[in-house]
Amino acid sequence: MTQGSAAARAADSVELLHDLHRDVSALTFPLEIPGVDGEREAKERVLTQVASHLLPRIAEQGTPAVVVLGGPTGAGKSTLLNSLVGREVSPAGVLRPTTRRAVAAHHPTVHSVPLRDLADSVASAAIPPGVVLVDAPDLDSLERANRSAATRLLAAADLWILVTTAARYGDMIPWSQVIRARDRGLQLAVVLNRVPGAARKQVRADLTERLDQIGLGNSPLFLIPDVGPHEGLLAEEQVADLREWLRAATGRHQARGIVRRTAAGACGALSESVGGLVAGVGAQRAAAARLRTETLEGLRGPQADLAYAIETGQCAAGAPTTRWETFAPAGMLFAPFSIPGSRASTTARAITDRTIALMRLATDVEGAIVTLLADAIHDAAGSIHREWRAASALHLLEDPEPVSAAGARERAERAVEEWQHEVDRILDSEKVTALASLTDPTGVSALVVAAVGGVGGASVAVSHFLSREVTSAARDALLGAARHAVGATAEPYLKALRSVPDASVEERLAAHARQLEDLT
Repeated sequence: MTQGSAAARAADSVELLHDLHRDVSALTFPLEIPGVDGEREAKERVLTQVASHLLPRIAEQGTPAVVVLGGPTGAGKSTLLNSLVGREVSPAGVLRPTTRRAVAAHHPTVHSVPLRDLADSVASAAIPPGVVLVDAPDLDSLERANRSAATRLLAAADLWILVTTAARYGDMIPWSQVIRARDRGLQLAVVLNRVPGAARKQVRADLTERLDQIGLGNSPLFLIPDVGPHEGLLAEEQVADLREWLRAATGRHQARGIVRRTAAGACGALSESVGGLVAGVGAQRAAAARLRTETLEGLRGPQADLAYAIETGQCAAGAPTTRWETFAPAGMLFAPFSIPGSRASTTARAITDRTIALMRLATDVEGAIVTLLADAIHDAAGSIHREWRAASALHLLEDPEPVSAAGARERAERAVEEWQHEVDRILDSEKVTALASLTDPTGVSALVVAAVGGVGGASVAVSHFLSREVTSAARDALLGAARHAVGATAEPYLKALRSVPDASVEERLAAHARQLEDLT
């Protein structure tokens, strides 16, 4: 490969990694579904690998190798770093955890220190120029933030020195991390601390066999003898072999080799990690689709029951029908509507009294409609809320509280009021002269409301004096308004689901994963 083509490839790689970092940074996993914690942690590992590991190495050829001292609680990582530096730069002691913020030790000539966002840097001439030596928090820390920081540091490492003890080298957590590191090409060395003299040979053989079983049998292994309780630095002879190996392994040319090999392996592992994020997005989208279906299903029953009640005239049951029958006989206010050809008084007083009676009738009908609609809204809201609570998704809502009975009634009253205006607009296009001598426009509107509610006499009157189409149009308007009012209870939930990544996010991440394979 020529120098020019290598530079072009590096530029393309940098652009790809920047695009990947942008898309992964914006990625969210909002739904609490099985495996989501792992997806969120994988996202942070990918971001760390890209920003703190791959981009600096591809964009800056002189970046020092990052060597992380990582391992379980109390293994002596901080003491080991302090001993390699020659002074205390990272707190060590019996309190746990001792390392809360990582410490990165580097040679004074290193000015571009990696991991500044993850670790405090300390300059020391005892550290070889080609390396940054990092004391990481415990892999098995009781504090989640510490475990996360340790994992992120390993994701940014070129070389991992696993620091453990003769009593703890079999712990599961470090070994699961070792296998993950192996899979992404991270090179490994092991420091076995506090090894009793009598068990030295046996422990070395057992640990070497374990490493060999996972394909890491050639990893350098350093044993530090158990010297009993002590404070301060380890004796120089206890760390001399590790210091010399570290100096030889991270010389100028060797460090670049470590960086290149780890970066190549990291690209392959990163492709798999991004593929895992793609699967995570797919799982989120599938869960969101199920929740959307359940949300809409929560509307179906209440909407259907309400529509049936309106279409079958249930809003006229009770008071509305009683009021109509009271005023319908001959000589009464509603007689002209109920008895064809009956004579009716057309005086101003009679028209006013008839209009007032019709308005009271409409008020009864509207009250019944409001009650039915409020119950439907409350039922739908409760059903949807229960589904979201069961799915642990209420945190996505701006207001996680369900609609109260009072709130449902307020919504119903607004919907019915808007429908009344729609009835008036329908009547604006009708000729109502036949009713002008019996009631005023307010009474005509009230008569139509009663007809839509299911008052039989009112329906006959509207058909006779106006047309059946008026009642039909007004009923359709009510059905639409009621359906919309009930459906509105789902809107905050459906809006919340928009926080779930869409198919375009999944497609972009999948494309990045394929492009990363070409870098390996």
